[in-house]
Amino acid sequence: MTKVPQQSQKSKVWYKEPWPWLLMAGPVIVVFAAIYTFYLAKSNSADLVSDDYYKDGKHIDLQLHRDEEAFKRNIHAQVLINPDKNAAKVLVNGNFNPQEPLNLVLMHPAKKADDQTVKLQPAQGGALSGDKAEYNAVFKPLPATHHWYVRVEDAGGKWRVEDKWLVSQGNAVNLKPMEKLLSASAAQ
Repeated sequence: MTKVPQQSQKSKVWYKEPWPWLLMAGPVIVVFAAIYTFYLAKSNSADLVSDDYYKDGKHIDLQLHRDEEAFKRNIHAQVLINPDKNAAKVLVNGNFNPQEPLNLVLMHPAKKADDQTVKLQPAQGGALSGDKAEYNAVFKPLPATHHWYVRVEDAGGKWRVEDKWLVSQGNAVNLKPMEKLLSASAAQ
């Protein structure tokens, strides 16, 4: 008689098999990717949505009044930003009191944390450059972005001139009263 060898089938414990680990790897990777995506969304959030849009809407008339006042006073400004984007020379002309304090407001298009409001300092004791009052401003270096919103306003909140500054088109921006007001007054 010949002996037939018995095949001993010892089964391995499940955690020593490669297949369960391979099958669990997919869901584990998805969980870590979701956590990382949440972290990215939280740390790079944009401030495009107002917390209180109703309150902002109530103040829109006040803001338009400031633009109308700048139009009535024929106030224009030119902002010349240095290449390092940490200082500017501001030239303002029109019917305003050069002795009143003025502000330069630099607004990032998406991140409110990068916005800056700087008090303008009269250049050389308030010297005039032609019919324009000359001011200097020093501020924190501006983070890189495609464009900024630039505003010059009086500290009392009576008037303002503003415009969008496209960084790729140079470091000078001309601020004038809103175009809508110009066209509306021409129609009257």
